[in-house]
Amino acid sequence: MLALQARKHGGRAYEMAEKYNNSESGILDFSSNTNPLGTPFNFQASNLDLEKVVLQSTERINQYPDNRYLELRQAVAAYLGNDISADNIIPGNGTCELLRLIMETVVSEEDILIITAPSSGEYRHIAEVFGARISSFTTKEILNLPKMTLDRAKVIVIGNPGNPTGELIPREKLSGFAEKCSEHGTLLIVDESAIELADPDESVFNIAVDNDYLFVIRSVSNITAMPGIRLAYAVASVSLASILNSARLSWNIGVTDEAIGIAFLTMEGGHDSEYLRTSREYIKRERTYITKRFSGIYGFEPLESSTNYILIDVKDLFLDSVRLTEGLASHGILIRECSDFFNGNKRYVRISIRTREDFEKLIHTLDTVFAETSREDAREKLEETIEHGGSSCAGRGTCEYYPCHFTGQDCTFCFCPFYACEDERTGGKWIESSTGGQVWSCEHCTLLHRPKVAKKVLEALMADGDTDDNIRRAWKEIIIPLL
Repeated sequence: MLALQARKHGGRAYEMAEKYNNSESGILDFSSNTNPLGTPFNFQASNLDLEKVVLQSTERINQYPDNRYLELRQAVAAYLGNDISADNIIPGNGTCELLRLIMETVVSEEDILIITAPSSGEYRHIAEVFGARISSFTTKEILNLPKMTLDRAKVIVIGNPGNPTGELIPREKLSGFAEKCSEHGTLLIVDESAIELADPDESVFNIAVDNDYLFVIRSVSNITAMPGIRLAYAVASVSLASILNSARLSWNIGVTDEAIGIAFLTMEGGHDSEYLRTSREYIKRERTYITKRFSGIYGFEPLESSTNYILIDVKDLFLDSVRLTEGLASHGILIRECSDFFNGNKRYVRISIRTREDFEKLIHTLDTVFAETSREDAREKLEETIEHGGSSCAGRGTCEYYPCHFTGQDCTFCFCPFYACEDERTGGKWIESSTGGQVWSCEHCTLLHRPKVAKKVLEALMADGDTDDNIRRAWKEIIIPLL
C-alpha cells in the first residue's frame, strides 16, 4: 500500500462555506488561479454563446465521444499555429491527468525525478504514485544542473510560470535547457498552465515538435475561468504524442467539455485574441495595484510575479499564514495558505487577482481579522495570567519591548482584558490602519500598567464566577472611577 496523503488545493469554496456556515455564492475566492476577467462567453467581443454550445453538445450525449478527439486536437493546433499539427496534441481531463499520463508512461520505480522548489504538490504526489525518487531544487539550480545529474535524472518537472511564485523563465533560457535535457536523454516536462495569462511569447511549446524529450502542458480550464470544465492539452513530438494518445484513458473528455473547449480555441484571434490580450492587460494593472497596497501594510511582503497570482511573505506579521487564512475564511474570503509548498513553514500565502472591488473587501476585512486575533490572544494570555496569578507574565528585564509605556510599569497585562474598550478617556483612540480602515489603538493608555491598578484588576478577575462577568465588573468598579 502506498503511503499517500491528499493534496491541498485552492478553490475549496463549497468546503469552506460548509465549515463556516456561509453561502457558497457569497464567498470571495482568491485561492484559485483562474482568469479574473471571467469566461470568454461573458466577454462581449468574443461573440460566443455558451447556451448554444452546451445545447448542441447534448445532442451527442447518447454517443461515445470520438476517442481520437480529432476536432479538438485540430482546434488546438490551429489555435497555437507555428506549424503545430493535430498529431502533436494530447488532450487531457485537466493538467493533473496529463501529468499522470506522462509519468505512468515514462517513470519506473526508483527512477530519479527532479522538481522545482517550491512547486505544485501534484508533481511530487503523482511521482510518488509510481515510486520515483524525488529531488527538489530551485529554478536557478535546475537550469544549471551538472551533466552528471542530468544523466542520472529520468524526468525534470518545471512550472512556467512557477506556482506559487509566479516566476517566469525566459524562453531563451528554457529552450537551451530543453536542448541539454534532450542530449542527456532526460524528459523535461514544462507546465505552462498559466503562461497565457503572463507572457505567451515566452512559451516553448513549438520547440517540442522536434524534441522527443520535451512535454509541454497547457490548461484551458484556468485561463478561461472555467475550472468546472476539465480540459487541458499537451504538445509533444509526433512520436511521443502517438505513444501517449495510445496510452491515455479512452473517452477521457466528455462531449460538453470538448464543445466548450473547441468554441474557445476557435475564437477569433486564437492565442492572440482580444479576450486574452485584455486579460493580460487587466492582470498586469491589478497586480501592480495589489503589490503596492500590500507593500504599504506592515507584515506583508509581496514577491514579484508575472502572472495572475502573487506570493506574499507574512513572516513579520503577528499571526502566521494558517491563522491569517482561517481568519479570512471565517468571513467568507479564501486565500491560499502555502505551508505545503514550503515544507510546513507558515510564512507564505498566495493571493490571486480578482476585481478591484473584491480586493478592497479583502483589504478591509484584514482589520477585522487582526482585531479578532488580538482579542483571542488577549483572552488566551488573560486565562494564563489568571491561572498562574500573574506569576508567569514576562518580567521587566526579559521583554524586548520593555518599557513599552513607562519605566517601572507592571507587565501583568501585556494584552488588555478590556480590548477594545472604545473609551477615549483611557488615552486609547481610533486610528487609521495601514489597510485604510479604522483600528483601536491602546498606545497611549497606561492604566493597566500602573502596579496598584494591575493588582486590583488581577484580584477581581481571579474571583470566583464567570470570567466575562468578572471583566465587566472590574471595568465598572476599578477602571471607570479612574476615568
